[in-house]
Amino acid sequence: MGAAFGPSRAIAVFLAAAMALVGISLVGTPASSEGAVPFQFSVAGDFGSWSGMRESLDQLNASGSDFAIALGDLSYGGNTGYANTTEEAWCAKFHKFFPKIEIIAGNHDTGDTIPGEGDINQFVAYCPFNLKTSVDGVYGKQYAFDFPRNNPLARFILISPDLIFRVDDGEHYSYDVGTPRYDWTKGQIEDAKAKGIPWVIVGFHKNCIGAGEHHCETGTDILNLLIQEKVDLILNAHEHNYERSHQLAFTDSCPQGIQEHVFIPGCIVHNGTDAKYQRGAGSVLVIQGTGGREIDTFNESDPTAGYFAAYMGVDTIGAANGVVTYNVYPDRIEERTSFNGTYADSFTIGEFTPGLFERVLQVLPIAAPIVVGLIGFGVGGFLVWRNRQATPSSRTAKPRLPRVRDFRM
Repeated sequence: MGAAFGPSRAIAVFLAAAMALVGISLVGTPASSEGAVPFQFSVAGDFGSWSGMRESLDQLNASGSDFAIALGDLSYGGNTGYANTTEEAWCAKFHKFFPKIEIIAGNHDTGDTIPGEGDINQFVAYCPFNLKTSVDGVYGKQYAFDFPRNNPLARFILISPDLIFRVDDGEHYSYDVGTPRYDWTKGQIEDAKAKGIPWVIVGFHKNCIGAGEHHCETGTDILNLLIQEKVDLILNAHEHNYERSHQLAFTDSCPQGIQEHVFIPGCIVHNGTDAKYQRGAGSVLVIQGTGGREIDTFNESDPTAGYFAAYMGVDTIGAANGVVTYNVYPDRIEERTSFNGTYADSFTIGEFTPGLFERVLQVLPIAAPIVVGLIGFGVGGFLVWRNRQATPSSRTAKPRLPRVRDFRM
């Protein structure tokens, strides 16, 4: 016969089943790219051609990165002393310290009428794309590439929202909903996902959110596209400081995404103060306009300041120029700042195992019917046990009568 079904056994059965349910419901295969080789790249914008650029090049040279991306506003017409033209001089100096530099235009690289402004067409000629992978689009203005070429871990999409290219007869690069450039960007993201490329990284010079001197010059459409598609990393410059966002996504409390000149707390799906972002939950935006120009203020009173978890402004202890470096693996992206000062920041986007309480909350909507059944099973078993304790068993032996002996002869 089996052991009595007491309350402790009922509770044990319930807990064991619930724990098994929680464990099974969270089992998954982490995304990976078979045979992919991890790599490292560095990013900064707003280099200029003065002493700050040299500081950043020193940091970049020491980083060990496979390549770097310059996020626009390259020379500002500054004097590098390396060649006769601004663009040739800037590229020559950069290549002397770090040869594998890929570029995207900023508003100071479009051939504006201000004396000394750069010409992106000339920059492209002297800083050509030099990675061993193919380019889709127009290098320097709007293009994409996968890296590494074989078994790529990431797709890089570099675009030029709100730039007016006077060097191209004043063409305005608009990324509003329904425009060809918006659709091109969306197609690149969807194609990367369809091909199973683990990470999607989008970079452009101007920003839409950021607590500095600039406001949303790009319009919200392109930023909201990236957030809605849950692009892993969004890389900006333009603000001459460093800003790292919380993780952003569309939610029931943020149904229309980011809006101009207003902070919407519901767009934050994870508070980035712990520097751990769950992969696939939303987008992380990093502003790194630290390449060479003087560091500007982080304006805490700006409405969009609430979107950021960490920052370095001119008043931050240890603020300095430099680059931001990213290590890309099949299962995670690790970021760290490489500044010529004491300020440092880092974060990881990856697979993080939640604690027991969080896991129970995660699976509760799915597990609720089963949990209710388990509770009913446990309560029912307890009531049966209690009833048996209170009521004599039907199998209890009846009292025996004295035996009468027969003395007859």
